[in-house]
Amino acid sequence: QQVLSAVAENAARLIGAQDAIIHQLDGDVLRDAAHYGLIPRTPDTTTPLNRDSVAGRAVVDRQLVHIHDILAESELEFPLAKSRSLRDGTRSVLGLPLLREGIPIGAILIRRTEVRPFSDTQIKLLKMFADQSVIAIEDARLFQELRESLEQQTATSEILGVIASSPTDVQPVLDTVAANAARLCDASDAVVLRTEGDALQPVALHGSITAVPISISRGSTSGRAVIDRRTIHIPDMAAESEEEFPKSKAYAREHGARTHLATPLLREGIPIGAILIRRTEIRPFTDKQIALLETFASQAVIAIENVRLFKEIQERNAELREALEHQTATAEVLGIISRSPTDVQPVFDAIVESAARVCGIDDVVLRLLEEDALVAHAHFGPISVVRREIHLSEEQRKIRAQATLHISDILDPRQARTALHATPLGNFRTFLGVPLRQHGELIGVLVARRTDVRPFTPAQIKLLETFADQGVIALENVRLFNELKESLEQQTATSEILGVIASSPTDIQPVLDTIAESAARLCDATNAQIFRADGNVLRLAANYGNLPASEERPASRETVIGRIFIDRKTLHIHDLAAEVETEFPESRVAQQRLGHRTILGTPLLREGVPLGVIGLRRMEVRPFTDRQINLLETFAAQAAIAIENVRLFKELQERNAELREALEHQTATSEVLAIISRSPTDVQPVLDAIVESAARVCGIDNLGLRLREGNSLFSRAQFGPIPAGRAEVSVDEPASRWIREHGTLHIPDLSEQNDFQIRNSSGSRTFLFLPLRHKGEVVGTLTARRFEVRPFTPAQIKLLETFADQAVIAIENVRLFQELKESL
Repeated sequence: QQVLSAVAENAARLIGAQDAIIHQLDGDVLRDAAHYGLIPRTPDTTTPLNRDSVAGRAVVDRQLVHIHDILAESELEFPLAKSRSLRDGTRSVLGLPLLREGIPIGAILIRRTEVRPFSDTQIKLLKMFADQSVIAIEDARLFQELRESLEQQTATSEILGVIASSPTDVQPVLDTVAANAARLCDASDAVVLRTEGDALQPVALHGSITAVPISISRGSTSGRAVIDRRTIHIPDMAAESEEEFPKSKAYAREHGARTHLATPLLREGIPIGAILIRRTEIRPFTDKQIALLETFASQAVIAIENVRLFKEIQERNAELREALEHQTATAEVLGIISRSPTDVQPVFDAIVESAARVCGIDDVVLRLLEEDALVAHAHFGPISVVRREIHLSEEQRKIRAQATLHISDILDPRQARTALHATPLGNFRTFLGVPLRQHGELIGVLVARRTDVRPFTPAQIKLLETFADQGVIALENVRLFNELKESLEQQTATSEILGVIASSPTDIQPVLDTIAESAARLCDATNAQIFRADGNVLRLAANYGNLPASEERPASRETVIGRIFIDRKTLHIHDLAAEVETEFPESRVAQQRLGHRTILGTPLLREGVPLGVIGLRRMEVRPFTDRQINLLETFAAQAAIAIENVRLFKELQERNAELREALEHQTATSEVLAIISRSPTDVQPVLDAIVESAARVCGIDNLGLRLREGNSLFSRAQFGPIPAGRAEVSVDEPASRWIREHGTLHIPDLSEQNDFQIRNSSGSRTFLFLPLRHKGEVVGTLTARRFEVRPFTPAQIKLLETFADQAVIAIENVRLFQELKESL
């Protein structure tokens, strides 16, 4: 403004005019920006953009307009100019358009009250003043754009910093997004809304206008943004029809919100909320402000997704911890069973105590059926056992033997109480009765009670059923100790395997080795093998015994192992030599060479999907017993559990690694953005920070940044032990030419390509070249090198491309500052 006022004064004074006016183009009108002179200006400081005035015609025609005497012109030629001349007394008028790269941005007008045309020298001088006005207006525009850009980058950096520091709490991020959206978009308020059912709930608010839950419908600005999945901009809500936005119009009338802008929060195309900003006056938002709000929406979605992933991992960890606790508890009971082959009471005491402790149960009672009564044999907890014996009829006994009985609230009349009358009521609300069955017959019951209404989870019910099974096992062990010594060894082996599972949550090999050894020993087999599926091939995972085993088998029904895997069921071959020719021709060579005869195998299944096969071999014809078949199937189930546990742990580790990498990438980009905001006039700190951060986060041995000057690329920043090499590189070298034409160039192993003739005195193997582009032109390059063959991941390439973009932004910021400084 000061520059334009000075230009107007000098133009009027040096050219000898009564006044000078500088107009700026504002939409379809010319608005007064500066005035100097004796001719008074009217309150109306705008001139329509048409050919009815001298300034308007100069802008429309983009050329000089010189009127020697405005009163001598016809009424049809300059109607507005003649009316103003009659009012102001002006006669000679000279108008020049203000052009920026050929585009009009305003006009400069000088006037005289007498008829005295302007000379060529004066016209030339006015053109100089017009050029000065254009420079002043352009400088102000560039400065304003630069300031807005820095404010936006600072806000983005601030939000990314909050995201990095709040991986489990989304509220600080949403509060920061709302505050920045209201401030940078110059809105009266900003509100972040999340979808809950069929409504949008406000979760973060900044500004003076209140926020209330909004139903998801097209009758509100934010509701329509969510339904249409696009940004909705309403310049004046009061001008909209009642049928179009009934809810927003009613709210606008009550709170005075006139201009509305809403954009949806989209996660993989699915709306999860919206951001709404409003103004109390009629003032539409600019395209930049709309784009900025959409950027804030993307950042809010990133924060919400980060928190969701963290919580999901925490839930998965909780499930694994619960599973391990359950496995440990069952292993402890099995350990007691193995240590008490002649006394069942320690086992019962351990069952009720472990069940109560692991499942958070107030009281647990174990009863055994003796003749026609259930007799209490073990009790843990504060609830008294009213009757030691509960007599059952034959019908009640059959009902109790059928299935687990779970009653979440015994006082709820809507819940069935079948067979509950057989258990004495007491000071408890939630009841769980698990039958102890042997050969389908009821032999006891495990009763869990809670004093409050707190239903049991499926995992807890499953564990109590396991405890009940272990109680039955203990009874059977004690009853048949001498005859069933092998069964006790089986339980000991199971306990050992569960212990190995519990102690090796991330390593499957010790578990499979233990299972193979236990299966061969307890089933009296010459050899035990465990194969795991790898596509259409079964690969050897564990081998125990004297017989050698091939490292892999085809998943084919022509082999014993392959048929078990394909059919997904146990296969028992009494004499392989009698069937190998017709049934298993691909196993013939191995059978004839090794001489094994009896085969037993069963698949490792997870939810019906085969993971592999466990097989037993005997050198003589001696079929396996039913007990041994069942035992092998148990070992197969344990192997499947162990494989699944390891898979879950590795999956969690990979998810954690991905999240850590994402947070490291976000933190690195945030740090560079912060340096950009702190170094508006010096690009070197930014370039140094970019190569250092990129090398550190992406594990790069050496990273160099070159900028283009003419037809050469010069080294401007370098990080790592490898020297920068040549200070100057031609842009026409093969690699430079390739990235200029095609973009990023990734060479996983330099020794396996001959296309780019790259000089490699450092002995580097893996290369990544990235262009720095500005307005489509390559202005520099990033070159990343690794000593060993270690290709870059897509995430690392994406991050390096982001760093390249940030380098261009920093270079452009410095250039704009220098231009602004020079023009001022």
